[in-house]
Amino acid sequence: MTDLTNTPTARATQGEARRSPSRSPEAHQPADGGKAQGPDFQALLREALTQPGRMAECYRMFHRYSFPNALWVAAQLIERGEPLAPIASFHHWQELGRQVRKGSRALAMAMPVILKSKRKADAEDKEETGEAQPQGRRIFVVRRNWFALHHTDGETAPLEAQAPAGWDPVLALASLGLERVDFEHFDGNCQGYALPQARQVAVSPLAAQPLKTLCHEMAHCLLHGEAERIVDGVELDRSLAEVEAESVAYLVGAALGFGDLEASRGYIQAWMGDATAEQITDRHARRILATADRILKAGRPAEPSRM
Repeated sequence: MTDLTNTPTARATQGEARRSPSRSPEAHQPADGGKAQGPDFQALLREALTQPGRMAECYRMFHRYSFPNALWVAAQLIERGEPLAPIASFHHWQELGRQVRKGSRALAMAMPVILKSKRKADAEDKEETGEAQPQGRRIFVVRRNWFALHHTDGETAPLEAQAPAGWDPVLALASLGLERVDFEHFDGNCQGYALPQARQVAVSPLAAQPLKTLCHEMAHCLLHGEAERIVDGVELDRSLAEVEAESVAYLVGAALGFGDLEASRGYIQAWMGDATAEQITDRHARRILATADRILKAGRPAEPSRM
């Protein structure tokens, strides 16, 4: 997903109010008298495209800094020989359950401050008069109050430990010829990114759904190999590539029993914009279904041969 401003569409916002079960009987219940079978991918895909979803709060957890401040922070980290990483204020890291390590050097940003004149202060005391109020003078003040993820301590479960029994994400990556690399991005709302040409994926240590994000990035590499870099989880706009990748992640998550499927549907529908399920053609559906099947099979250990 390149996503640097996450503004949900009206379609996604409406989905938040229309909560529905995340698993439909048609897609998820075994057939033939209860005999377990594989998931009905066609039904799951229809569910992903048509049932109401909601946008996950993880895309709005971190403040979005201005482009000049982002460049300045990146320059400070590079000058120190530190990697790019999600950035937050001292107190925000505490709210997220992480503690800034003692002795960590804060990062600087230029923050706007409004200087109110005496006339402005007087005007505020006379709001009820309806008189026009002066806006004051805007200046920028340099403050040092921000820290990167690697400046903090907190519990982050390994991706492998979150995987369901019978499916190994490390095996899936190796079987598909993909490589997981360190996450280097300063926007904490970014859940992950893919480098399809290099066949590399990265998942944020703060990702709300790490396995789902991994499958999404793997899908980008398998489906969109011509792209140099696709950053996911931020700027929402209509993009068929995002619909394809998130649909794959939705199917894999539904089949293996992980991930917030309702939030995943909301993400898919937000990227679709005003499009309808009918605009996902048979060709797109075949690409989505085949890729989900590849990822599922790639993560399953080979059964021992029987003599």
